[in-house]
Amino acid sequence: MFCKGDRVTVTNPNPGNARFRGRTGTVADERAGVRLGVKDIDSQLAETVIGLPDFYPEELSPTT
Repeated sequence: MFCKGDRVTVTNPNPGNARFRGRTGTVADERAGVRLGVKDIDSQLAETVIGLPDFYPEELSPTT
């Protein structure tokens, strides 16, 4: 399981998040106890206007 602050890479996104495949970001929060909000993965403008993209843990892998 991932914790806030962990660096992750999107490895297996669902079709709605396919544009994030291969991008790396930081876990920012947990949503509804299941999905993880990831910051620094999109442009700062998009994250401000739209919000952080979120992913299921199985869509992510740890980054060292």
